[in-house]
Amino acid sequence: MIAGKCPKCEKPVLRGNLHGCDVGEPMGRSWKAVQINCPSCGAVLGIAIDPVALKTDIVREVLEGLGAAPKRR
Repeated sequence: MIAGKCPKCEKPVLRGNLHGCDVGEPMGRSWKAVQINCPSCGAVLGIAIDPVALKTDIVREVLEGLGAAPKRR
């Protein structure tokens, strides 16, 4: 298996460590995200919107719009 190298420690990255975080616009909306870190040195390799949290938010908002779910607090 060909692995990429960490840009900081240059060790092969066969698996990343996943951590939750928030991303957002300055003075605006924010979203749940995931951060992928190098398992060797902890350098941030990437950040992306959390697809599971996004799906949950969409379902909740649709149900709220239909009057089938309690409003978020």
